[in-house]
Amino acid sequence: MERTSLAWLVGLLVTILVSSGLYWFANTIGLAVATGLVWGTGVATILHIGWHYPSYTTGDEWGDKRWTGLSTGLVTLAATIGVSPTLPVSAELRLGLGFLVVGVGFVGYTAATMAEIERNTA
Repeated sequence: MERTSLAWLVGLLVTILVSSGLYWFANTIGLAVATGLVWGTGVATILHIGWHYPSYTTGDEWGDKRWTGLSTGLVTLAATIGVSPTLPVSAELRLGLGFLVVGVGFVGYTAATMAEIERNTA
């Protein structure tokens, strides 16, 4: 099996697992499907980048790590403080929203990496 196909197959499995697990836990189909799609796409994209463009993984120098740190820090802040226990929703829904926020940050980072790859390889 080609690595691109394998990446999308793994992404599909992650989509199914996250969607079904979150639906079982939070009983909200829209949130479960959206979160599953976000995480499945993020995993498939990061596998594609790692296998086909290993030089585009985050480097060891400060210039590379500062943007990764900024992205990770702000997404974590949004998921933990923005979707905090003071939010007037159930704990299950709050957990689902936290997974969605972190997943969207993850996909944003991988999509930006793919955009950079396309710009540099065109």
